[in-house]
Amino acid sequence: MQSSPGLIAKLGESQADTGVYRAADSIPRMQRPGVSCGPVEPPPGENFSGSQSGSQHGEEAMTLNEFIEDAFNTEHEYLMDALGDITPEELMWRAGPEANPIGWILWHMTRVEDMWFQFFIQRKPEIWESEGWNKKFGLPTRDNGFDHTQEQVANFPAYDLAEMLKYGEAVRAATLDYLKTVTTEQMDVVPREARPEMSVGRIFRQVVGEVYQHQGHIAYLKGLARSGK
Repeated sequence: MQSSPGLIAKLGESQADTGVYRAADSIPRMQRPGVSCGPVEPPPGENFSGSQSGSQHGEEAMTLNEFIEDAFNTEHEYLMDALGDITPEELMWRAGPEANPIGWILWHMTRVEDMWFQFFIQRKPEIWESEGWNKKFGLPTRDNGFDHTQEQVANFPAYDLAEMLKYGEAVRAATLDYLKTVTTEQMDVVPREARPEMSVGRIFRQVVGEVYQHQGHIAYLKGLARSGK
């Protein structure tokens, strides 16, 4: 939750691009004494292979795209729960001189989602610009919070939460519309040659992870603000 230089890095140096996922993949599996981490055997007389799948009950199995959409929808529910009764003061409250306020985090996470799926992948103008949200808020067209300094965060203006949520709804709707067009094979496509590590699938993974992380920040900061700490 720090806003000091370098914590929220530039597009080419974001936290997910500097080895966070690779480092996580290298963590050894933990095992409690006497508990096997080997394959789970089904109870006698039962078979796990398809026994609990939706197809056994006349339902189609969930696709990758449906899983991603469900993850986005669940995150949105959590976010709305956290923001439902928040006050204007809590929106801009900072836990310390190097902390980001909820209002800044909400703007940043929405701008980043807009950037990745509209501009980076589809090479389209961001909704922030194409629908005039930058003018409505009086904020820079190209800025999305990457590498903001403490001074920039401290001077970030208060805004109408309802309007920011409308912008967020437009961004999420566009994200899900795009998701519906993506095939399994297209998940491996690299939209920009300059960023060969960022395939469409990895971008979905990164954005889902980031919005959940920031939603958690928002809920936690709201609790801190109300505790008086």
